[in-house]
Formats: sequence, structure tokens, C-alpha cells
Amino acid sequence: MPKKRKEGNLNTTISIRWSDKQKLRRLAKPKKKTKYGVVYDNDAEIFNKVIDYYVKNNPSDIGDIKNTYPTKDSSNI
Repeated sequence: MPKKRKEGNLNTTISIRWSDKQKLRRLAKPKKKTKYGVVYDNDAEIFNKVIDYYVKNNPSDIGDIKNTYPTKDSSNI
């Protein structure tokens, strides 16, 4: 069972494969230059763009929020 969300937290941790994370980071766009180098979009910003694009282009796939963890009550299926 997942932990309850703490009040005030905006982000969560998700588990993805390293290969998928590297694919995601290929989509990063430069944001600004600093004296230490170029700053790119962070993982959360890229993920948000991917989700927004998918939702915009696949509206029929969007349904109610689902609990992705199994429950003892199997009558929900």
C-alpha cells in the first residue's frame, strides 16, 4: 500500500528504467546559460510535456483516476 501524500508536497518519486530516463532526457531543451554551463529542463518538466502532448493527442484514452496498486476487493474489475 502506498504512503499517503504529505501535505504541501507537489512531487513524488516514480520508478522507471534507466533506459527510459535517458530517452526522456533526450527531449530536454536548454533553458538558460550560466557561468557553469547550460541549464536544461528537469525530468519533471519533460515528463509534464510528454503527458500534456499525449492527453492532447489521445483524448479518448483519458478516463477516471485509477488506483494502480492491487486491493483485496477484486469486485472493482
